This record gives sequence, C-alpha cells and structure tokens, in this order.
Amino acid sequence: MSVFNSVDDVFYAENTVRFLVVDDEVNNRKILKRIFDSYGIVVEAQNGLEALEILATQRFDIILLDINMPNMNGTEVLQSIRSRPETWDIPVIFISALNKNDDVVRGLQHGANDYIVKPFDIEVVKARVETQLYLKQMMDNQKEAVLQLEAAQRLKDRLFRIASHDLKSPLANIKMVAMLLREYVKDKPEAMEFLGMLRLTVDQMNGVIEEFLDMSIIQSDALVMDMGCVNIDENIVDTILPYYVIAERKGIKLEIGELSGQVWSDPQRTSQAISNLVSNAIKYSPHNSSVRIWSEILEDRVRICVADQGPGIPSKEHELLFKEFSRLSTRPTDGESSTGLGLWIVKHMVVLQNGHVGVYCPPEGGSVFWIELAAYRPELAVEV
Repeated sequence: MSVFNSVDDVFYAENTVRFLVVDDEVNNRKILKRIFDSYGIVVEAQNGLEALEILATQRFDIILLDINMPNMNGTEVLQSIRSRPETWDIPVIFISALNKNDDVVRGLQHGANDYIVKPFDIEVVKARVETQLYLKQMMDNQKEAVLQLEAAQRLKDRLFRIASHDLKSPLANIKMVAMLLREYVKDKPEAMEFLGMLRLTVDQMNGVIEEFLDMSIIQSDALVMDMGCVNIDENIVDTILPYYVIAERKGIKLEIGELSGQVWSDPQRTSQAISNLVSNAIKYSPHNSSVRIWSEILEDRVRICVADQGPGIPSKEHELLFKEFSRLSTRPTDGESSTGLGLWIVKHMVVLQNGHVGVYCPPEGGSVFWIELAAYRPELAVEV
C-alpha cells in the first residue's frame, strides 16, 4: 500500500520527479525505469563515473544506486555525492543483492537513505522511494521556510538600523537646541530645570537606540572584534569620564580603586561593556551612595569589578541576569528607563572576546558585577 494518497502528492512544483538510476546491468535499469516512468523523468547511468558526470550538469530528486559495479562501486559514488554541496542532500537508495548485507550496512554508514534488494518487489520499491521523496520534499519545504525567515530577519534588521539612524539625527538636533536655549533662560531656574529634564530624556532615548542597535548587530553575527593590547587603567578612566556628571545628579560618588594589568581585547567593545556596568550601577544605586571600580590580576586573566550600594539581586533572580529583555524586581532609583538589554549586551561583548561575566551579592547588600578578560601576552599578537 502506498504511503501517499496519489503519486501527485510527491510531485514538485513542476509536477515532475527526476530519477537517476545507476546500475551496470541494463535489465535492472529497464525494470526501474518502467516502474517510475509514470512518476516523472528517469535518467540512466551504466556506471559510477557516468553518474557523476550527469550529476555535474543535471538536478535530480532521488538516486537509485547499485552497490556492486566495476571500476567505481556504489559506496565510492555515494561518498562523492555526499562531498559535493550541490548534491549532498539528494536521497540515495542502494540497490543490493540479497546476500550483500555487509555492503548495505557500509552504505548506510556512509550516508545512504535506504536500500532495495534484487530481485525487485515492485510494491516495496515504490513504498521506499515514495517515503524518501516525501521526506526530501519536507526537508526542501523546511529549508525554504528557513531561507524566508532569514531574509525577513535581514530586512527587519536593515529597516531597524535605518529607523534608528533617522531617530538619532532629530534627537541630536533637539539636544543642540536645548543647549542653545540655556543661554536665553539661564536666569530662569524653572526653565533651566525643564531643559535639564529634556536633555536627560534625550540622553535616555539615545541610550535605548544604541542598545537596540547593538542587539541587532549581535543577533546578525555582524560584530567583528579588533583584538589588541588594552591598558586597563587608560580604558576605564576614559570610559567612566562622562558618568561623573550623571552620578553627580544623584549625589553618587564614583570611586576608582586599584587599576592594573593589560588585557587582550577589543578596546571599543571592552569600553562598551564597562560603560554598561557603570551605567547600571548608577541607575540602580540610591541617592548619596557610591559606585566603585577596580581591577584584579588573576593568573592569566584580569577581572574588572563594578560595585554599587544598591539593594542587591535576589538569589532567585540570578538566573535572569545577562538574559535578553530580563525584568527583575529591583527597579532604577530615579525613574530611569531600562530596556532589559544592558547586561545581555555586556555578556555578548565579553564572550565574543573569550571572556567571562558574573555577579556577587555580598550579605551586607549591594552588587559587584565583574568581567574577566585574558591577560595580554606577546604571543597572542603573533597568533593573530
């Protein structure tokens, strides 16, 4: 009994299935051609070399391949088929004599999809072929769906980057106008306060856009690391400089501890990871507290730590950290916005540099977020 309601169920868009029958015995080829002529087009090859020549110029949906042939046996032909990008996924059914079970086993181990035995049982042959055609069609449909999803994702990413770029320009204009207006209203405290709120809002919106752009780049695997020797002290001092003003608005003191060591990393992405940690620490710290940054040398790695005096992270929520769009019970202390992407971006920036991330919540409160990067060794530069 056929596994399909009709032969049409296995036909492709052009309503034609293309068979390649490879057998050195002409009678076997004729029998198989007679069985499958009604399915579509049956092309014959009398040996392995001829089959490979045909496969180089024509497309087939299924191959019926004799195991025992002179000069080039079926297993060798199969290995060649599986090694070619244009033919590796074509279903191959071995043709074997009843007493050649060892050959069948070897063929299946090398990637054959199924086998039929001589003399042929027509109903069995049809059932096995129809099954492989059905599976091939399902696989082709799945690949097509994946390609469509990938194309849709690329289009979404492109549109998102265009939209984000178009948003950044007007935000920059708003920020510039706000700065110019300060000269006209500097003697009006209430107006200056409103302009300060406007500037803070623009900065927050820019931050959101940057995080979503980073997410888009990471997800598209388009992020390339420019690895080199990075001095920890210089990188951190330059990175946190803009955050002194932000911290001062909340009465938070930024403290720099011992900074030492050199790491093998991308300076821009390392700075971005540290920046996100410092920004988060300020965002979740109470007013009139402190945020401390320091580094530690650990054998072949350097750990960079950012500690705050916030409420800490409940232990049951630790598994949510560094995940995309994660939402925790702790909230920003001054109404700041949060996309839930900051720590996720940190993790990816660090992991792409063969580093590690983590957090420690002391019993007395607060959180210590850290990243670890490989300590610089001259031989690392040589390897690149």
